[in-house]
Amino acid sequence: MADTICAITTPLGTGGVSIIRLSGEQSLPVLKQIFTPLSHKEIKPRYMYFGNLHFADFCDDALCVYFPCPNSYTGEDVVEINLHGGYYLTKEVLERLLKFKGVRLAEPGEFSKRAVLNGKMDVSKAEGIIDIINAGSLGELRASSNQIVGNLKNRVNEIQKVLKDIICEVDVAIDYPDQDIDYIDLDSLLMRLKPVQNSIKSLQDTAHTGAQIKNGVNIALVGVPNAGKSSLLNAMLGYDRAIVTNIAGTTRDTLNETYQFNGVKFNIIDTAGLHDTDNIVEKIGIERTLDTVKNADVVLHIIDGTQDLAQQLENSFDNKNIVTIINKTDIIDKQKIQEIQNYLNSKNIKVNMLISAKNNTNIQELKQHIFDKTIDREMLSQNILITNTRHINLLNLAFDELNQVITNAHSTTLDCIALLLKDAWLHLGEITGETADDAILDRIFSKFCLGK
Repeated sequence: MADTICAITTPLGTGGVSIIRLSGEQSLPVLKQIFTPLSHKEIKPRYMYFGNLHFADFCDDALCVYFPCPNSYTGEDVVEINLHGGYYLTKEVLERLLKFKGVRLAEPGEFSKRAVLNGKMDVSKAEGIIDIINAGSLGELRASSNQIVGNLKNRVNEIQKVLKDIICEVDVAIDYPDQDIDYIDLDSLLMRLKPVQNSIKSLQDTAHTGAQIKNGVNIALVGVPNAGKSSLLNAMLGYDRAIVTNIAGTTRDTLNETYQFNGVKFNIIDTAGLHDTDNIVEKIGIERTLDTVKNADVVLHIIDGTQDLAQQLENSFDNKNIVTIINKTDIIDKQKIQEIQNYLNSKNIKVNMLISAKNNTNIQELKQHIFDKTIDREMLSQNILITNTRHINLLNLAFDELNQVITNAHSTTLDCIALLLKDAWLHLGEITGETADDAILDRIFSKFCLGK
């Protein structure tokens, strides 16, 4: 008999309500010893009861519900205790529950792991649940929701089904080598494998957008001191986050903040102004600026319309995705702006946007420009976005194994083909958990939070 596990499922701290969950055969017997419903003698399944949660030295009003197996989150008997949300109260109740025979503290993710082992969900859905809990943007929320409803599982199962049929035919050909019957035609096999590989490729192709949705798009703000980088950061965030002064070198290190636009998370990085300096602290800041530029998804090069243009173009950036902005249009006239544009055009530098960070001029338009430059809208509209690194790695392995079969089918043995096809099938099954062993499951669920 498996242990009955117990954990707090709500964040620790002072709040209105805390929830403690038990899962296993001892869940209901334990509840009956510590909880007395008001106006009811029996605790019926799937009814929420108000009553008294009592121990030898303290008590509390509580709401409790019992879910019998298999109709519960874990597929086992489950009890959930809703009590007042005091930190010490919740911790003390948990400690009292753990003193009952057969009850132990749940490991991180163990409730979800039991749900997978008991057939209540697949691994990809469990990972989607954690992603939806940790979602930091509407886009990430949508991607996680699609995973929860089973879109990824269904697609992977479809691919596996076709692959399994092909594997069966190859196995038959291997088992009956002496028969004068062609059980399999290699050219036909390759024609059937190519759509399978293309299906995997279509999932792989969503990974870049998926990574942007999960991690955010990195934007580096670069320019000479006092070009208005910190003012632009504040304008894009909608509040004053960075210190803004007319003193050169105010920003000496990178400053990271996040905003959302069209449901996507953007990580905006204010950097130290680029200039010659003997100050060791400023030099370190400038070195970090150049490193940030290399790794950014897009670089906003801010040109100060009131400063010397030649000096502002001395630095070259190791990044192909550069957006050039003329700032401070609130204090320079149209003729001056035109002169600046003409000068930049003569240097083969295209001006993408005219802004005033101070007056919030064209800030929303700038955000839209960045969105259009970095986000693939077609991919964003897909009902499956691969956001999980584990899934990406498994898809890459399966794709490469099928590619080896397609490339070498006429120069290798059926045994090798069968081995590669089965490995591809197994790697796809690890995405849903169908072919994942205990070690893989332990590694996956160890990353989950306690109580989930």
